[in-house]
Amino acid sequence: MAEKKGNEKKENTKKKNKTSRPKRRFRINKKIEGKTGTIFIGHEDPFLYFPDMMSYFSRDEIEKVHLKARGKSISNAVNVAEQFKNRFSKEVKVEVKNVDIGTEEVPRKDRKGKIKMSFIDIMMTKLQDSESN
Repeated sequence: MAEKKGNEKKENTKKKNKTSRPKRRFRINKKIEGKTGTIFIGHEDPFLYFPDMMSYFSRDEIEKVHLKARGKSISNAVNVAEQFKNRFSKEVKVEVKNVDIGTEEVPRKDRKGKIKMSFIDIMMTKLQDSESN
């Protein structure tokens, strides 16, 4: 009986250790407004954004997808757009319709004032079959 209690304690501590470590999960920040889908690009690997882009472009009601990024994530947004356009050209024909760049004021992390930060908004649209021929 004493051995069983000792084993149970070891098992309980193992379970606690497993649950105490947070699993790193990437959740892509996205939204749909009318016929437009928006994906906010961060520092994650570009491949993590492709499934969401494919799901948007596979819907008939979505006409365009905006890729939005700020600061150091701007280069990642450009990579996502270009890699998606080139890698998935057989599945979905897309083109970059418009690119907006600018500066916006963003609240600081310590919430004391605002800072100016650069942003990019890449608008991608699905090409119709008649346009691609």
